Amino acid sequence: MNTPRNRSLTDMMMISGAFILAGVYSLRRLSDSDLWLHLKCGEYFANHGAILKTYYFNCSWPEFPYLNHEWLFQAFIYRIFTWSGEAGLITLQVLLVLFSFFILCKILSLYSEKLSLISCVIALGVMASSHRFALRPQHFTYLFLAYSIYSLHQFQKGVRRYAWFLPLIMLVWVNMHAESLWGILVPLVFIVVEYLKPGLSPVHKEKGFTILACIIALTAAAALVNPFTYKTIVWPFIVMKEQFGGVEELLPPTGMRYLFFWIYFAVFVVSSLMNLKRADPTWLVLSLLFAAIALVANRGIPHFVFISAPVITASLENLLHTQKRSAGEPSFFARGLKSGLLLVMCLVILFVVTSPAYLKQHDNIPYPDGAINFLKKNTIRGNVFNDHIWGGYIVWTSYPDLKPYIDGRYFHRRFYDEFYAIREGREGWDTVLAKYDIRIALLRYNDQGHERLNDRLFVNPRWRLVYWDDVSLLYLRDDGGNRAVIEKFGNSLVNPDQQLIYEYENQSPEIIRKAQAIVDQNLKFANRSFKALIMSGNTHYALKDYSSARIRYLDALRSMKETNAWLLYKIALCYRNSGDLPHTKEYLEKALALAPDVEMVRRELQEVKFLLRT
Repeated sequence: MNTPRNRSLTDMMMISGAFILAGVYSLRRLSDSDLWLHLKCGEYFANHGAILKTYYFNCSWPEFPYLNHEWLFQAFIYRIFTWSGEAGLITLQVLLVLFSFFILCKILSLYSEKLSLISCVIALGVMASSHRFALRPQHFTYLFLAYSIYSLHQFQKGVRRYAWFLPLIMLVWVNMHAESLWGILVPLVFIVVEYLKPGLSPVHKEKGFTILACIIALTAAAALVNPFTYKTIVWPFIVMKEQFGGVEELLPPTGMRYLFFWIYFAVFVVSSLMNLKRADPTWLVLSLLFAAIALVANRGIPHFVFISAPVITASLENLLHTQKRSAGEPSFFARGLKSGLLLVMCLVILFVVTSPAYLKQHDNIPYPDGAINFLKKNTIRGNVFNDHIWGGYIVWTSYPDLKPYIDGRYFHRRFYDEFYAIREGREGWDTVLAKYDIRIALLRYNDQGHERLNDRLFVNPRWRLVYWDDVSLLYLRDDGGNRAVIEKFGNSLVNPDQQLIYEYENQSPEIIRKAQAIVDQNLKFANRSFKALIMSGNTHYALKDYSSARIRYLDALRSMKETNAWLLYKIALCYRNSGDLPHTKEYLEKALALAPDVEMVRRELQEVKFLLRT
């Protein structure tokens, strides 16, 4: 093992960079859709001194039998939240990630003295896993799984004292998260493969198998020490039976979001194949098992990283050792490669922290805060048909005034099937909503090009759109309780789902003024909504109030995440109709830069340039 004196400044900077990278990726605002429900259940535990076992927050199944295997996590995070708010939970989130990768670093140091190699494997593992860094019970699984792996690596090398802590860890783990099952299965696979291996490793010697078997048995017994005994242990199998492919974390890792996972996976495959004869069969088998899980469900990627990183490190160490120069000093190429890797690490850190979305509320995930505030200000209560990922947030912010139809704690296929049928506006949607006495619909925009519930509600005389912003649309059913709000805010004229760039051609000034009044009233509650600002600008433009239209369009442009060519073109037209040719030219050029193939903009710009020259 290298001593600190033998480690170069570049090596120390690389390992520091790897952990800074882990800290930067895990330093994010609270966003996970299940976290709000865990806080609510933790609040119940704090108020009642008992574990919530009947889930009564929803309107579709108000007495849902709840195997609350994460009760200790809920009680823990709620207590932290009451002491230090969101900052305390973010701190916990960062610490759990850092400690998990610190243990991984300790494991990798068993197989390589090269700090630069360890740093690269950790950094790549962090980037591959970062999509799962939003706080949830699984964070404790990362920590405890990492320790379990570390104790088994040590046991394999003849150091047994770490493994004796596994039963004690299980007492906490099993009450934090049902993936404590890995704390039993991983040692079981380990001892089976070790038993089948030829040769006399430390596991084979001095009653090693007997000792490890006793530890595994004690760990399995400790797993039963939870309020639901064996049901907690088999819970993952129950979930997999009922769950379906529509849950994001159970989908395969496809798309650019998982680029670093595929790079990591490629490194694992190539390094393992190149070092196959010298690879440890035990950890190779475990790595392949977890690779299969990660390829099926992206939530398994961090587990795969913790299991496979030692295999990658050992393989690369062996490959580097065979190519090592006889001279003691590293070559110029090796020093340059380390400096280049350090530079890449720094650039990734810089890219993350300078992103406009970094440390934004809810980690830049859209939650319907505006609609919920509208409901609260107008004292609207009742059952809500909602988007799946908003259910927990509605429970946390608004229960018991609002009861969602569905949220992330449901693990029953029939509710998801029913949910999708309603969301798509299929025949019988109104019957199902009536069955659950749902009088509120909080929906996403229709961005799939075919009809959905949004379209059904807008044309249905019993429902009215009363509020919208850039995240959600809020519909109310016209009955006695909601009638006053519907009379004040409801409309069947302006549909932001379909009419965002509606030009109001061939519409009478009376209709346009009615639309303008509706949109401007909505702006009082959603004043930074670019959709509402654009629609208001369109009405002013149709009424030839170009100055007001331009102000609305410019405000919308400031509120949008990305610049929009159509909006730049409309601003240019406002300036031209007001006689301001220099600003017209400026915005036409901006629009053309974004949409160079639009001939209409090009012709308009040529005309304005001609007028400016004459």
